[in-house]
This record gives sequence, C-alpha cells and structure tokens, in this order.
Amino acid sequence: MPFRRFRTITALAVLASMAPAAHADIRAFNAAVQSGDYRAAVTEAGATWPTLDRTAPDTAAVAREFAWISMLAGDPSSALVYTRFLMEQGPSLPTPDPTPAISRVLHDWASLAAASSVTSRARLMDSLRVRATIAGRDLISARAAHALAAEAWSASDWPQTEAAAIMAVRFFDDLGAAQSPARYHVRRLQTLSNFMRTKSVDAYAALYDMAGELHDLIAASPDATTRERLATEYHEAVAWGDAVYGAIASSRRPLPARRFSTSAVSPSMAELLFPAPGDATLPRCRLTLARGAENPGFPFVSRFKDFSGEVIVALDVQPNGGFSNARVLAAAPAPDFAEATLDVVRSWRWRIDGAVQPPACRMPQVQIMTFEFALGR
Repeated sequence: MPFRRFRTITALAVLASMAPAAHADIRAFNAAVQSGDYRAAVTEAGATWPTLDRTAPDTAAVAREFAWISMLAGDPSSALVYTRFLMEQGPSLPTPDPTPAISRVLHDWASLAAASSVTSRARLMDSLRVRATIAGRDLISARAAHALAAEAWSASDWPQTEAAAIMAVRFFDDLGAAQSPARYHVRRLQTLSNFMRTKSVDAYAALYDMAGELHDLIAASPDATTRERLATEYHEAVAWGDAVYGAIASSRRPLPARRFSTSAVSPSMAELLFPAPGDATLPRCRLTLARGAENPGFPFVSRFKDFSGEVIVALDVQPNGGFSNARVLAAAPAPDFAEATLDVVRSWRWRIDGAVQPPACRMPQVQIMTFEFALGR
C-alpha cells in the first residue's frame, strides 16, 4: 500500500516535538526504522521492550511507536504486545498516555489485522468514530481507516466501506496529504461502495474525474517514483470506471463511454510512464493488436455479475511482432482474472495502426493495452 510517502518515524503529528526514542539502548531500533527495514526494527523493539524503564515519561510514546512500526512491518501480533500495554497500563503510567483515543485505534487496527471478523471491524469503526471527535493530526488513524475501508470492501460491507473511507479522507486531509495515492484509493472505495448501494451514474463520472486529476498530477510530477505510485491509482480508476459503466443499465447512461477520453489526452499515460525513444518532436507510433484478443474465460464473481471486466497491462514490445514481460497495471472488478489474461499474452501480436510508420514515428519499447470483456452474461 502506498503510505511510505509519509515519514514513518513520527507516527503522531501531535507528538512531533517529542523524540520517538530517547533511550540509548534503542538506537538500533531507530536506525532500522530510518533505513526502512521495519522487520529488523520489530526485532530490535522486541529485544528492547523488556529492558525499558516503565516509569520514564515517554514510555507511552515508545510503546505506540513500537506498535506502529510493527504494523508497517505487517506484524500485528507484535503490535498487540504494545497496544495491550497501552490499553491496560497507559492511563496509570507516571506520565499517562496523552493520546488514548489514538492508542485505541492502533490496538483495534492490530486486532483486525490479526483476525478479521465482523466484530473486529465494528470495534475499529467505533474507535475511529471516537478519534474523529478529537482535534489533532495523526497518520495512525488515517492508515487504520484506510485498512478498515479495504477490509470492509473485501467483506462486501458497502455501508461500512463508505463510512471508513469518508473518515480516512478526512484524516488524510488533516495531514495535508490531499494528493497522496492512499487518499485516491480511499476515494475510489468510497465511490464504489456508494455505487454498490445505489447504482448511481454519479459514480461513473466520479471515477473518470478522478482519473483526470491523476493524469494531471502525473504529468506535472518530475519524480519517477511519485508518478509510478499515482499511475497505479490512475489505472485502477480507469479500469473501475469502465467496469462500472457495464453495470449501469443502458437507459440510465447519461453520457457515451468515457473509456476513450483518457487515451485522447496528451501526453498519453503510456508516453508519460514509458516514453518512446527518439526525436520528441515525432509522434509515438500507435500500436494495436494484429488480431482480436482471445477471451481467457474469466471466473464468475457473483457480487459483480453485472459489471464489465477490464485488465490493463504493460507489455515489452518485441521486434518479432510479439510481446514479453507482461505485468498487470489494473484489473476490475476482481483481481482473479488478471492472471488468466496473462496466460494468453503469448498469443498476442502487434501491428502499427495507421499510415504513420517509422521513422516518421517513434517506436515504443513498452506498450500499455486495455482489454475489456463482458462478465456474467
């Protein structure tokens, strides 16, 4: 998930003035976190925790930091060691936990990650609602709300997905992260969960509007890593927009399909992410399939039975007319059939579309292609 754009040492903006680790014997933990090696940091935290002075004024902050890094490392069991301490002893410490609502969010998030259930999702939702009534900024709550929205989406709990996504957007906005990939992800979940309940055509427009915003951000960003992270959300918004279009009854479609509107925008996403070599004043050669794509036979997914299916892939262009190194950029409405699509890539052949041929155009080395199929019909 794309959260590493934020600094992770200071999980809580309300605690930004405090050193996350003042003890000399946890320098190894801090060094591991600074290097991005969260698994090593969890190991160091586990070795250090039994030796710490529980009467120290920053004990609660250290416990929360250990739990936070454990969650970033994908180790909720370790996180629960520290969050249980905060729940049980935080209020009675010589210097009590100054942010118990955030500690509760962190504990319930770790509990959800350790064992997802209707109950654990409901508990985290309750703790997030309490947190939302309190002023302040913290990345833990944003990340936890994002995780809950994704988990609720997987469980087909559309009202909870939407509620958690709305809170996540608010928390990201509080952090000044309005253009982060994570915020775009929860916006998409909010839009889609609303569509699953109402089948409103507004969701279709919202997804393509989001794709337009992302295209502009990518075009304006000089940083390749940022462009790549935003591009993930761009392709997901496009794929889901097309999938949603298939689920809207013909009589309710207010606009023609917008799937071709993004490909007409200049510069194209393929050119932004994988520019064709050569004279930049020349157009990029337009590649298309030499013959229709074989339908790989997508599995039936009952909750998306009315949707269209779409897979967006990046392919290395080979001089012999074939492709190699196929990688999925987005798949909607379910990821299951992306692998099935990759299985038939070896049969695809490319040709240059139109009268403009090399050297009058630049031959791409990587091509982005979109394949749409009817599902459940």
